[in-house]
Amino acid sequence: MFAEINNQEISSTITKLFQSFPVRVEVVLQDDDQKSLPLKCPIISKIKKNGIDVFIRNKAEQSSCELCSVKNECVAETAIIKPITKNKKVIGVLLVTPLDGQAGRMNKNFENIETQLDFCCEWISNKIENDDLKKENALVLEEMMGLFSFIQEPILIVGLDGTIHSLSNNVSKEFNKSKTVLLGENINEIMSASDWLKIKNVKNQQDFKISIPSLKSKQAEYIVKVKPLIANGEIVLFLIKLASIQDSKKKMTEQRVLYTFKDVKGTSDSIQAVVDMARRVAPSDTSILLRGESGTGKEVFAQAIHQESNRTDGSFIALNCAAIPESLLESELFGHVKGAFTGSGGDKPGRFEMANGGTIFLDEIGDLSLHLQAKLLRVVQERKIERVGDTKSTPVDVRIITATHRNLEELVAKGEFREDLYYRLNVIPITIPPLRERREDIPLLVEHFLKKFSRELFRSLKRLSNDVYEILLSYQWPGNIRELQNVVHHFVQLEIGDLVTVESLPKYLRDLYVHGTKIKQVDSHAVSGKRNTHVEEKDLIIELLNQYGRDTPSKKKVAKHMNISLPTLYRRISKYNIK
Repeated sequence: MFAEINNQEISSTITKLFQSFPVRVEVVLQDDDQKSLPLKCPIISKIKKNGIDVFIRNKAEQSSCELCSVKNECVAETAIIKPITKNKKVIGVLLVTPLDGQAGRMNKNFENIETQLDFCCEWISNKIENDDLKKENALVLEEMMGLFSFIQEPILIVGLDGTIHSLSNNVSKEFNKSKTVLLGENINEIMSASDWLKIKNVKNQQDFKISIPSLKSKQAEYIVKVKPLIANGEIVLFLIKLASIQDSKKKMTEQRVLYTFKDVKGTSDSIQAVVDMARRVAPSDTSILLRGESGTGKEVFAQAIHQESNRTDGSFIALNCAAIPESLLESELFGHVKGAFTGSGGDKPGRFEMANGGTIFLDEIGDLSLHLQAKLLRVVQERKIERVGDTKSTPVDVRIITATHRNLEELVAKGEFREDLYYRLNVIPITIPPLRERREDIPLLVEHFLKKFSRELFRSLKRLSNDVYEILLSYQWPGNIRELQNVVHHFVQLEIGDLVTVESLPKYLRDLYVHGTKIKQVDSHAVSGKRNTHVEEKDLIIELLNQYGRDTPSKKKVAKHMNISLPTLYRRISKYNIK
């Protein structure tokens, strides 16, 4: 490797630095074929072993120095050999000898020469290390440039001086400038100097909102994601991702209905049974009531049902009835005409009209007031709506999917929910199980969210420690999939290493891991009462495996029989070394 170093350049620089001294200074590197270090020389061996300076004061010492005898130049009584190091290893030396008849002058200037030599050794070491880093960076850049041909988003790699080192093809399309024109140019060709200054001062990953002239607009707003690339502890490049706010909004609108049944992650019997039922009723126009705790994925199911219905080409319009004040909710649902109330400057269609020909999804239907329940009942029965302030009815062709986490039967009994509306909406009830009832799906969900957030946040894919998996599998998840998603987002965002440990988890989960004790399992054994000893539990597992079988479906039955999750069963099979 060191043979590739420009030894001539180093020697030339050293000669200039010592031209005022009566000495000859030569650089000898380990792998330089022309001037290789004599490995068997006792003095060189000593330097390589200890990294110390050597001063030759007499001819006897000179004769023992193989380097000096090989060069046959140490005829004076003085010589200095200084080590050149890289990563604390000696890779070469600086050999200093006096010019003919100048040994005395060399000795008089000894301290000045030594100071200059120390500086030179450090400079050479740094130069070699920097050259190696440049080569490594060049290789990384080369690999990244190859990957850029596959990237579909506008991404650039920019140096500290603002030079564009690489860019994806979409940057050219976004700004109507060819790749060859932009490469090697300053980033100010794309953005303003003030915006580049913001980026240049970034120390950690950060997002900015900036304005950039683009092909589509004279001045378009962009979200800029900046990721500093670090080498040897210092920022050397910036990875910049551009996202047009206008395009992002458009994509969000276009991608509003993206979820299909493939997006329902899980292989457990409970979730697969729900998916099968939803698939069967999806093609019809029958009203569906999705039931389940908050965070179980009711809107995912609603969108998936719409995607497999005969209305898939129509709109999917969603509204959370609990998120909008009652005074505005009627207008949101049914629309209003100009002058209907203060501030209504013009006619506005409601969500039912927007969903005409498609599907309307009303989340948290249990929070709807009795007044609006009566109006909704008429729409469900007659498929006609009246805008607020209007006297005429407008027919609508919509499929209605509703959802709630509340007990509608109790609300009906209390008189808080209309019984006739309840029966109109509850034609096909589908109950989505909470996450704690399908723990075997947790590893699959964690893997899905890990990949998703790692890709979005420019993070390397991380591994989870066994303790973290134990916590995730044992926790009750009152917030269900939404809570699990937030936890994964938390440690992907904050964990700087590749291994997610207990310390990477949110505080409330860490607090459940006290003094090295994992979260207490909530499993209970429903066979012949509780079995408290390991021996009894092992015998029970063996007995059930012999009864049901040892393939995965059979083990699911064993886990269900024992009222534990499948991952817990696998851990106990491993623990007891059951074959």
